Amino acid sequence: MNLKEGGHMKKGCILIVDDERTVCETLSEVLKEEGYETETAFDGEEAIQKIGKQKFDVVFCDLRMPKLDGLKVLEKVEEISAETFFIVITAYGSMETTLEALKKGAYDYVVKPLIFDDVLLKLRHLLAFKKLSVEHRLLKDSVTDQFAFDNVLGQGPEMKAIYSLMQKVAATQTTVLITGETGVGKEKLATAIHHQSAQKEKSFIRICCASYKEYQLDQALFGEEGIFAKHEGTLFMDEIGDLTPSLQLKLMQLLQAGLKSLRLIVSSTQDLAKEVSKQAFREDLYYRINVIELKIPPLRTRKNDIPFLVKYFVRSLSEELGKKIKYVTDETLEILMNYPWKGNIRELQNILERAILLSDNDTQFLSVHHLPSELISQSSDAAHYNFKDAMHQHEIKHIQWVLEKNRFDKKKTAQDLGLSLSSLYRKIEELSMPIQ
Repeated sequence: MNLKEGGHMKKGCILIVDDERTVCETLSEVLKEEGYETETAFDGEEAIQKIGKQKFDVVFCDLRMPKLDGLKVLEKVEEISAETFFIVITAYGSMETTLEALKKGAYDYVVKPLIFDDVLLKLRHLLAFKKLSVEHRLLKDSVTDQFAFDNVLGQGPEMKAIYSLMQKVAATQTTVLITGETGVGKEKLATAIHHQSAQKEKSFIRICCASYKEYQLDQALFGEEGIFAKHEGTLFMDEIGDLTPSLQLKLMQLLQAGLKSLRLIVSSTQDLAKEVSKQAFREDLYYRINVIELKIPPLRTRKNDIPFLVKYFVRSLSEELGKKIKYVTDETLEILMNYPWKGNIRELQNILERAILLSDNDTQFLSVHHLPSELISQSSDAAHYNFKDAMHQHEIKHIQWVLEKNRFDKKKTAQDLGLSLSSLYRKIEELSMPIQ
């Protein structure tokens, strides 16, 4: 990896496999500009030939291709180069085949149309993660925060929009407000912003405003030895809506004077605009902290993220707990996708950790009997759909959502979904969707 070409140090060797030549060639050029060594293949047979001759750090591979599909390529990678990371290239609506690849060992996925900044960010994190020793990989907080926030929070179109905005603000000193229900991952997103910022080598300090009495919080924040006086880096003020009026005034005065060494990120589960209207939160402070708002949607509104969140948590928790679990059964996934998840991602993580802890050492797939009985009973839709029917319903909802977002512009919708226009029309016909 010490070879140089065109002035760039080689960072890793990447194989890109897709029968769409434009996808292959464009991604290859982007990666070469960033210093990666790349090879391309336009069908499964060519990909397998190259995998047999050369070791790759990462393989990006479409699943639907002529001659041999991507699942066959994945099998070959697993057979002869298990240390290679296999990343699926998929259209977001193509859930079922992507899910099959994740079960068979694919590490992750990227969604067409490719957002190159997202691909580069994922690749940097993945190769940095690969360099870590097994011991360091078990330091879950640092690994998760630094390398896997996109897996922990989801990769659907709703979250992609948040990541795109996050990357724009990360390099600035702008104050960021993160909102969303309990358990959606506000602290994870704040940590991700810190790791993408100029302060990443400095401290990330979290303080929950709801956890302290007023005098304790006053001293911790504004005292002579307090955070604002002595620390550099990023300060994450969780549940800022719980600040008392006097502390709101102090914070407002400090922000007006300007922060020199600290970048401020705040979060709230409350609707601060409503708190302002009730005169429970200062209006001037609200506008001061709400320069950029990142609003994380609840998990129940983006159920297509659930299979991939499950994959991530099963993989990481199994490694941490010394188990060999690969994934969950179709019936189990069906129940998880139909549960309301009032506690959002945090609740999903806790449920899976409990299930893994209670599983036998030889368990490879978590089944329904590993789940709490109350979760099964509350998964009200589970009895109505088998796995394929559940995915069918979510595919309809997702395509409908993208169509509505684009005001039923089918050409733009096809682009956003990573489909050709003719493929979108086929999907609409197959799914018997009511379209304007």
